[in-house]
Amino acid sequence: MSRTKMKSLVFLLAFGGVVTSFAASPNPHVDKGLNSGGCRSCHEGHGVSGSPMLPTGQRDLCLQCHGSPGQLQAMVARGLVSGNARPVQMDGVLGFASVHPISEKAFSRRQQGVVTCTSCHAAHKGSAQAPSQDEPSGQRRVSPRDATEFEFSLCQGCHGSGGAGTQDLLDISRLLTPENRSFHPVEAPAADGSPSVIPSLSGREINCTDCHGNANRGGPKGPHGSPVPFLLRANYTTADGSSESPTVYALCYRCHRREMVLKQSPFPEHQAHIDKERASCATCHNPHGSVGSRALIRFGEETTVAGVSASMSTGRLEFVSDGPGSGACYLTCHGEDHGPEAYGSMKSLLEMLGREGLRRDQRFEPARIAPTRGMDLD
Repeated sequence: MSRTKMKSLVFLLAFGGVVTSFAASPNPHVDKGLNSGGCRSCHEGHGVSGSPMLPTGQRDLCLQCHGSPGQLQAMVARGLVSGNARPVQMDGVLGFASVHPISEKAFSRRQQGVVTCTSCHAAHKGSAQAPSQDEPSGQRRVSPRDATEFEFSLCQGCHGSGGAGTQDLLDISRLLTPENRSFHPVEAPAADGSPSVIPSLSGREINCTDCHGNANRGGPKGPHGSPVPFLLRANYTTADGSSESPTVYALCYRCHRREMVLKQSPFPEHQAHIDKERASCATCHNPHGSVGSRALIRFGEETTVAGVSASMSTGRLEFVSDGPGSGACYLTCHGEDHGPEAYGSMKSLLEMLGREGLRRDQRFEPARIAPTRGMDLD
């Protein structure tokens, strides 16, 4: 049995399944009071050759009920759907600038290289409840396709197949794995909790759909489409130059307390970077995780950020840190060379070691280094 299946079963046995995140919605597809046409509402004779008895591709088939009100009324007029049925209408959300790709002609999720409705949903078994539009609760959600697995395992079926060595930007599994130096707590609670996290989430996990989904609170839920780029549920400005505000970084402030982000960060120059320099959170932090750096710092990882390059004086692009409140950045940021720029106890350490200092993957033993004035290695 897989790790994710085992964890789901243990959770359900321990708590009796009485957690809303795990509750399954009634399945209208097998409810004759709503789906008056029964099987023939979706299946037709032998169907298209090679398909699971479908008259057309899944996208068009599902939109017959889940598209526009006019499409639904046409199904009601044909006697295939009850007039009492209230399926989620997707016509508006699929027209947003940011949408989850769907292969228009695919008949089955088992076809090679396709993404279709049943890639995420189980039409015959029903789905887990759609994520609410409330703030993240810290409760795990199950996969809408398989209630014995967590939601993140479903997402990683497409966004996590490349393994640890992949450079595919759509494959985020290597960034979320708990074996990393830092990671957003999707697969496990964070190893080093951020002091700015709201108390109700401290030591808890979050879900993919806490960040990805429809930012329009009145529209269909889930990561089908959003008016915000990257299928996000709230605004997240990824380019430098914007004045900080609750709106500019609304996504971050769903989980992080703004006052602490600005005024009580272990990094003493945090507010200066955000307010004065107008640097985006995304310039320094990868929102999924970092393989080798603390605090989700992305320097030297697989992505390149506009305005950031290797240090002109050392040729290095990385972040070195021995703990909260202590670190050094080797980079050139908007023309200013940090070769390195250090803070906390790391600043004193680098003064002793010289400009090159420590590599990111090096660890030092305090007992092997003679203390210098002002150093704090605890």
